[in-house]
Amino acid sequence: MPALINSISKTYLKLVELLPRQKTVRSNYEQLRAAFDSRPNANTANALQLLIGTISPIEDVFAAMEVEFDADYYLSLYSDVRDSGLDPYFHYIAWGWKENRKPSKFFEPEYYAKINRNLDPRIFPIAHYLRNGRATGIAANPISSKIWFEPFVPDEAAWLGVPAALRQLTTRAVVVIPVYKGYEETLTSVYQALYSREDAEYSVLVVNDNSPDEKLVEKLAELARRQLFEYHDSHVNRGFVQTINFALEHLTADKDVVLLNSDAYVFPGWFQRLIQHADRDENVATVTPLSNNATICSYPTYDHDNCLALEVDPGLLDQLASAANRGLSAETPTGVGFCFYIRRAAIDKIGALDSDAFALGYGEENDFCMRAIHAGFKNVIAGDVFVYHTGSVSFSSAKQENYTRGQHHLERKHPNYSSLVRRHLQADPERILRRNLDAERLAVHFRGAVLVVTHNWSGGIETYIRHYSGKLAHEGKQCIILRVHDRWRATLEVPSDIGVYVPNLGGLDLRKETKFLSDLIERLDPSLVHVNSFAGLDWSSHRRLLKLISGLRYPVTFVGHDFSPVSHNYQLMRPDHLITRAPELADVVSWDIMHNGLENEDVCELAERIASYAEFFESGVCVEVPSQCAFEIYKGVFPKARISIVPHDDHLPETQRAIRRGGDKLRVVVVGAIGPHKGSDVVAALAADAQNRALPIEYHLLGYSDDDSRLKSSGVVIWGRYGAEGEALEMLDEIGPDLFFVPSVWPETYCYTLSIAIKKLIPTVVFDLGAQAERVRGLTWGTCIPLELAANPTRLSDQLLSLAVDEMWENVAQVSGRTAYKL
Repeated sequence: MPALINSISKTYLKLVELLPRQKTVRSNYEQLRAAFDSRPNANTANALQLLIGTISPIEDVFAAMEVEFDADYYLSLYSDVRDSGLDPYFHYIAWGWKENRKPSKFFEPEYYAKINRNLDPRIFPIAHYLRNGRATGIAANPISSKIWFEPFVPDEAAWLGVPAALRQLTTRAVVVIPVYKGYEETLTSVYQALYSREDAEYSVLVVNDNSPDEKLVEKLAELARRQLFEYHDSHVNRGFVQTINFALEHLTADKDVVLLNSDAYVFPGWFQRLIQHADRDENVATVTPLSNNATICSYPTYDHDNCLALEVDPGLLDQLASAANRGLSAETPTGVGFCFYIRRAAIDKIGALDSDAFALGYGEENDFCMRAIHAGFKNVIAGDVFVYHTGSVSFSSAKQENYTRGQHHLERKHPNYSSLVRRHLQADPERILRRNLDAERLAVHFRGAVLVVTHNWSGGIETYIRHYSGKLAHEGKQCIILRVHDRWRATLEVPSDIGVYVPNLGGLDLRKETKFLSDLIERLDPSLVHVNSFAGLDWSSHRRLLKLISGLRYPVTFVGHDFSPVSHNYQLMRPDHLITRAPELADVVSWDIMHNGLENEDVCELAERIASYAEFFESGVCVEVPSQCAFEIYKGVFPKARISIVPHDDHLPETQRAIRRGGDKLRVVVVGAIGPHKGSDVVAALAADAQNRALPIEYHLLGYSDDDSRLKSSGVVIWGRYGAEGEALEMLDEIGPDLFFVPSVWPETYCYTLSIAIKKLIPTVVFDLGAQAERVRGLTWGTCIPLELAANPTRLSDQLLSLAVDEMWENVAQVSGRTAYKL
């Protein structure tokens, strides 16, 4: 059927504007490339790098293009490139890679960038993958590196083992397989239709449209002589649509028909399930199953050729579809012709395919479906049948011309076709079918796993979960992550190294899909529900998930990373950021008034919040907090809750002790992503004070803040984001600080940033508040300073300069073992 969705989700360049430029750019490229190929040298290589816009070695770029770039696939995916007439190789190397376009079916640039977070955007991605990623086992896409199903030539034993599929009195429908080219594909399709028949009431009719493939014709004739199927060998080439019509009008009598492409493969039980959708409703004219490559029927990704292997083979997926979507279908304005059931009553009423308007294909089944609707019939997509479709990624100018012609006729005959399809795509009723099938696969693969509930932000909780999931994997246990986000959304994720791709379980709407989520959790039968955060949800969805989880029959652990059960301000800070110690409950209540006009979707009456969490905790939830100070706050508000102190484990890699550079100025480092609660205002004021008074002190931020420009203007040296914490440990040696400063002004429950300082054995300064003070208080090389100084930058500067830093470093030197310090 015609392509229904533009495959480019975001347009970065308008190719019509590039056309005048591309001739010059391409001419320069070709001259440089020819010069480099004939005589490689650094100057030409540098010029090519500059033209392409990459810092990757040019030899690596060319090698990667040879191995990883698929021109046919690129053209099939990007119609703007195809329509522009640009050479696909040149377009990708000049512009496409910068736009994150896919160079082949195996390489997903956005995914690769996500798992290589520190990859310089000037690095040519497939060159990096070829040299670094593949060698270290980094995946190029979230699915797999294998093709899901390859057509084959059945051997003699296979043909001897299949039942014949000749027409009988009991035959319900005729499966028509039109044949022209494709030796392996055709024989696979015929074999699968026979093998999968079992006791189903269908016959198989192979119609040879005067194929030029003599080997294929000979094999089909031989199989037909064995009486395995009915066979019609045409002596003229009618073309695809007229061949179908000849079969419909002259070869299939009064039977229903299933049109099966010669590159589509069915599996046992398919027909019984497909025909049941017609048996349930006599108004159904056509039924189309799900497939890997069938536009609106595609699974797991919509309108996409899903040719990469899932964790199950297509036959098993068909069985899972039968279980997940038994009897379920979606009504649609059009079916898809790769596997297309047609009721004989519909053919009798509206006629066969329109071979005049669609002589060369590309729209004939869409037209038939529209005519069926006009005659009072309906078309459905069956969710409980999966048929594999190889399809083609080759896009010739003739095919494009035929498609355009077919689309023109379709629009002229049915002026409402485009609007119907557009509305259907917007509603996407097939999503329910895809979602159910994803859930079925997840339940099969992850039954008994730990279900981890968390938010969609970075920070300490994400660090904790990476370590926790790694610990589970080391113990041979599986985990699934339920990630909440965007006010009322939740997404189920699996670890990237597991290879279970479930894109349709993303963005579940908790306002109307809570029962689906609850049912899925029941099917997963988790050994533990491990709750970390609901941040990012509005209060209605927040509360809904609390009720859902408290009603489960599984063990539940809640980890108190912050103070979300006590206040919608998770850090227990005043909205105006006035520095204060850990507040009493009455203070938190009074602060709610200050939130007037401030955006916070998680706001509610504090009494309602505390009551909801009290009910949640008292339902048998085991509450864990990582510090004594967090325990005291939680216990003060929830005296009946079962709360225990469980410090976080050391999750950092081994590293050498810190290097102190020394110098005329006191070098103070702050690490992490810092906002007001993490002390960004404090650091900005300290740096400004150092400038104003010309103090011998300088500040370095290893990370970033909520306002980097403000900090830079005050003289703070910003080193930028770091990737893994191992990188931060190494960068600290480059900075060589005298002091490690944790400027947090909220009572942290643990403070992962502090773990970095302790691991590196850097003299550390914190405010006398929360877990940060609790953890530093026992260190001979750490100090807690009064919280009141956070509001007084001049006194705080003086305090930092007055510290006995040399003595603190001497105490560091006396530390004989790291294991004595909890990180």
